[in-house]
Amino acid sequence: MTTTDASAAVGSPTAVAARSAPLSSGFKLSYGIGAMADGVVTAGFGFFLLFYLTAVCGMSGTLAGSAKMIALLVDAFADPAIGLASDRLRSRYGRRLPFMVGGLLPFAAAFGFLFSIPPTLQGAPQFLYVTACLIVLRLSLSFFVLPFTAVGAEVTDDYRERSTVVSYRLTLQSAGILCGVFLGLGIFMSGADGLLRRTNYVPFGWSCATVMLVTGLISIEAVRRALPRLHGARAADTHLLTGFFGELAELARNRSFLLLFGTVLIYFLAYTTWSSLALHASRYFWNLDAFSIQLVVLSATFGPLLGAPISAVALRHFEKRAVAIAAFLAIALLQMWPPLLQLYGPAAMTPATSTVVLVVNGLLVGTAIMVGGVAFQSMLADTADEHEWLFGIRREGLFFSGLTLAYKASAAIGGLIAGLALDAIRFPTDVAAKGSGLVIPPDVLGKLGLIAGPLPAAFAALAPLFLVGYHLTRKRHAKILEDLETRKLAR
Repeated sequence: MTTTDASAAVGSPTAVAARSAPLSSGFKLSYGIGAMADGVVTAGFGFFLLFYLTAVCGMSGTLAGSAKMIALLVDAFADPAIGLASDRLRSRYGRRLPFMVGGLLPFAAAFGFLFSIPPTLQGAPQFLYVTACLIVLRLSLSFFVLPFTAVGAEVTDDYRERSTVVSYRLTLQSAGILCGVFLGLGIFMSGADGLLRRTNYVPFGWSCATVMLVTGLISIEAVRRALPRLHGARAADTHLLTGFFGELAELARNRSFLLLFGTVLIYFLAYTTWSSLALHASRYFWNLDAFSIQLVVLSATFGPLLGAPISAVALRHFEKRAVAIAAFLAIALLQMWPPLLQLYGPAAMTPATSTVVLVVNGLLVGTAIMVGGVAFQSMLADTADEHEWLFGIRREGLFFSGLTLAYKASAAIGGLIAGLALDAIRFPTDVAAKGSGLVIPPDVLGKLGLIAGPLPAAFAALAPLFLVGYHLTRKRHAKILEDLETRKLAR
């Protein structure tokens, strides 16, 4: 089928029938590989960026956290407009594809420039450079990721098939995180002082940018081939600004969406704080060398390989809500106990023992994140169906952008909390310049363990409380789909 023919089929009765057909493993793989691009960004932001800006480039934790917060907040409030625009667009290439194409190159390039800060930049110029790179990266990433994620929700109407699509996407996102971590710790920053050498971050940044570009292009081609299955924009949806605030108010009236919004807001506040401080804690609280740090960080990215089959089994026997709640509580417990054991246990663990404990714990964290993520994102796709049932219109793009707004707002605050916490405990900046003569007081190291573990874990434990009120069960979702099909046949 040609592109023109495919676009003509978008949203037609043929598309409705196509969405009931099983998706091939080849499509799920080629579509899901686009999540690797997002995963590489997650690795760069989550594990390397705060360390690079503070310990290597000499920025204060407060300034580094502020730059991340400004970019994320700008992006967060732009996301609903991007999501709604991708819901409304009418083109021969469908609603989602043009946004994915337009966003791919800028976000890959911005990532490369972010890790190539000129050494001559210091103070305010350095802060402005970093903030500008982060804003471009975040906005262009949203142009790619929001429509990409919406495709996964609308490419099939099957309750279980959606969980499989999410599982592929999250598994490949974890593969992207693994790739980013390996490129960093395994190749460009390996060795005793690899993390502290500024020149190592430039090839790391551009190698990651190349991976983003290649995986993004593969996913774009998969979405192009899936156009005949996708929903089309309604004729009344051609103007972006018309009714924009009314549709935001529409989201606010969807109880299920609000509960998911609150869960994301609190969980990613915890996750961003935890991941931003992981490299500091590994290097200085746990006193691990570069190879051990690599093993610990990689263990969390291998966890999803266990989490994918576990989530598939769990979701066959339990409601998605129950699976998500159990996974989020497990994440909180796993983040909390190792630092507490090291600080208050009968004897401090040696670096070798710590490595073994943290690798096993990281594997379990990654597994729990995958299980919770599959259940949660599948719940979001089901809630999009409920929204159409309640309000008579599909808004996957606006839906996912609304949740992304929560994620980015909380990530902005989490990144700032991490930076402020480093300054509050008086953790030294510009560690690379101070060299081997640097001595960090024991009380500072103890406080680093607390802010890197128990602090984010306390936030993570609060997140699943929102899901207690979520009542979109498997049975209710099936009834909603039945009602929607009856409405379509009656038109």
